[in-house]
Amino acid sequence: MRTGLWRGRGRRGSLAAGLVAGALAALAPFAAAALGAGEAARILAGLDPAPAGLSPLARPLIAPYASAMSARWTAYERRIGGPMRAWARSELARGTVRTVFYPFSGPDFATVQQLYPDADRYVLVAYQRADPPPPLDRYSPRELGVFLARIRDGWERFARVGYFGTKDLEADGALPGIRVGVTALLMAFAARAGYDVLAVDPVRVKADGSDLEPTPGDRASRGTWDSVRITLEKDGRRTLLDYVRMDLSDAHLARHRASRTWLEAAAAHPTVLKSASHLPQRAHYSVVRDAIVARAPSVWQDETGIDYALLAGEFDVALYGRFDRPNRLFAPGSQRSLAAAYREPGRARPFGFRVGYAKDAGSSVQVAVRTGAPVRTDAPALEREIQALQARLDDGVKRIASQPRRAFVGGRTTDAPYADYVREVRSRIVGTGRDAKAGTGGPALVSLFIAADGALQGVEVDRASGSPTFDRRMRAAARDAAPFPPLPPSVRERADVLVITFQFPDT
Repeated sequence: MRTGLWRGRGRRGSLAAGLVAGALAALAPFAAAALGAGEAARILAGLDPAPAGLSPLARPLIAPYASAMSARWTAYERRIGGPMRAWARSELARGTVRTVFYPFSGPDFATVQQLYPDADRYVLVAYQRADPPPPLDRYSPRELGVFLARIRDGWERFARVGYFGTKDLEADGALPGIRVGVTALLMAFAARAGYDVLAVDPVRVKADGSDLEPTPGDRASRGTWDSVRITLEKDGRRTLLDYVRMDLSDAHLARHRASRTWLEAAAAHPTVLKSASHLPQRAHYSVVRDAIVARAPSVWQDETGIDYALLAGEFDVALYGRFDRPNRLFAPGSQRSLAAAYREPGRARPFGFRVGYAKDAGSSVQVAVRTGAPVRTDAPALEREIQALQARLDDGVKRIASQPRRAFVGGRTTDAPYADYVREVRSRIVGTGRDAKAGTGGPALVSLFIAADGALQGVEVDRASGSPTFDRRMRAAARDAAPFPPLPPSVRERADVLVITFQFPDT
């Protein structure tokens, strides 16, 4: 059974938490001096077992929480964190790294900071809402007990596997009352990494996509805190930790030009991809993938990131660990070219810590560094190189021109000229989606690829429901409804293939 964000800690732990909460439930909410961001971060990280900024009624809860958090962090450091830092010092190129980009990150600041400890700015992007910093000094003892139990359970899972489950994060985000939220976890990770947390502020992407800016509005409202900037300091040096809530699918980025502009600029920095659910290999996430391939100077990823064949075409790729097939949760055909590369004798280097989803072969990492052309002073040779590059460019233009044009829309779009056609397609398949029950993780997102003549070219599940049976039923419903009417002339003027992303159940 799940409680909020995290899985339960077993009958004994749940009973103990219930007794504590029950014993304190009758106590009135306490009043205490407002905590500063730094003090709150240290409490969240379990680094302050006796904080002066909390009420005497609340302090008895903090010491056992701090002890449990420290024990789990020590276990993480032994199994993952310490070996990862040592490996990074040895295997990642040293040099000035101003900004690091980490899409599909969730609140995993620990990984990117350990790989690139000297960056000036960390840019994390994920779909979950940031949320305001937890008001630890305004929680009643009962509320504080509930909150600490939830964050402790999530911390324990991260210590074991090194990432946060998407379903757990989304379950927490759906809670109407007390929830952990991404911001609290980012603050805790920053404190554990030795930073002082100076400020926590809501931000948003500027209208022109050039950068982030403060979010106006009521800071007490959760709606103001979609994205967050945490200002850090260590050894007298300022560092920015930016967490941006963004749907990275092509359909969303096609509708939000500012988001796409900002994302493509962020992709021009060293990039980290881990536990990304193989989404960068999906057709519906081509914008973020192509931006990284075209612009990033380097990519550190596990097998869930960019397809190896595409990566190897633009980068020199070093392989670490072992890989023969993905985790059983994902399509068995994923990363076939990567598996073939790992089978080459002597190609992969040893790797001593866990990364990403568990697999029979263990963990794998690829470090890709963009191929650099040597500087030439010989004019004829330079001319030949320019001609070769021009020929490659011409071939690329012809290849792009020969590909079908695609338009990406949502299943509830009201935009012309798509709305009427999408409504008709939805009416054919929505009955099955409404009657079926989704899995425990929530509704599924399913994309239909419809050709100009109305033929169904393909169906992809962008976000699984948690129930394989339900997901198969949704794909079958789409196939049974095909073929669809031909695309209207007004749509065909813009696209040869219309990609419609529906939510099932359709609510």
